[in-house]
Amino acid sequence: MSHDRVAHLLEQAIPGIPEELRRPPLAKLRARARRRRTRRNAAAAAVVTLVLAGPALWYTSTLDGPQRTAPAGPGGPAAAVNTGLTWWMARVDRAGTQVTLFVSRPVDGPACQGSWSPEATFATDAATVIVTVSDGSVTGVGCASDNKLATVQITLPEPLARRPLIDGYDDTRRPVYREADQPQVPGGSAGWSEVPTTFSAPRPVNAELPAVWNVSYTRPGGPDIKIRGYPADHLLAAVPKTEPVGTVEVAGTRGGIYPTGLDRYLVRWEAPGVVYNLTVLPTEGAYVSLPTFRELLARIGVS
Repeated sequence: MSHDRVAHLLEQAIPGIPEELRRPPLAKLRARARRRRTRRNAAAAAVVTLVLAGPALWYTSTLDGPQRTAPAGPGGPAAAVNTGLTWWMARVDRAGTQVTLFVSRPVDGPACQGSWSPEATFATDAATVIVTVSDGSVTGVGCASDNKLATVQITLPEPLARRPLIDGYDDTRRPVYREADQPQVPGGSAGWSEVPTTFSAPRPVNAELPAVWNVSYTRPGGPDIKIRGYPADHLLAAVPKTEPVGTVEVAGTRGGIYPTGLDRYLVRWEAPGVVYNLTVLPTEGAYVSLPTFRELLARIGVS
């Protein structure tokens, strides 16, 4: 086959670039720059810098997963740099001041090198809280042994309340899962224990953002309780297609009970920016009738 013939076949196989993608989105870029300048100017006086006690983390958002090029230094260790890190979602305690951020480790990154001193700055005003995580390490080379999200914590000087959390690295509003919007599952000998949960970083296969919340509670003999949270625009945040069989109040919000299969039910309720689902996992071979499901909900303050 001739060279011209091969070139012709390649041109036919590769689709052309749509016209709307040929032009840079200048209006959106200028608008984002204006918003960022406004927030920084308004909150400059309230910036607090914290040294985070936790693993050093770095992430640059790309569809192919976490990537970063370590800075080069002539004839020795690389100079210190501040590299922005993306955090994906946040958990806020019931008091509203302790915030846990979930941050990506690099996928298949190198072994740890040098010392780490990750830092976070947050700026607060009456409307928003902006949190920026950065890498101030000596070498700027990341640590990785898996693709799990790690956690770092900050303490706000006053409760977050309903203010949104903004990632200062890319000026994006992140999902916030407040414990105050969820049932208070009792612990102790007659109650449940929270199961430690790990979250995965985005993979090159699907590039789905790791912003879905998941917490489980277990007790001997069951049943277990599982709560999942989704950003409001997530596909799984939609109202179930089945007709509700009842309503309940969850943390001051009205929710619905939906059948999801044979002797299985789900409670769905909404909070600002997110949607929650609660399900019950019975022991193997058991089932949960609707009256039993309601009795269990009443035990965790959902009625």
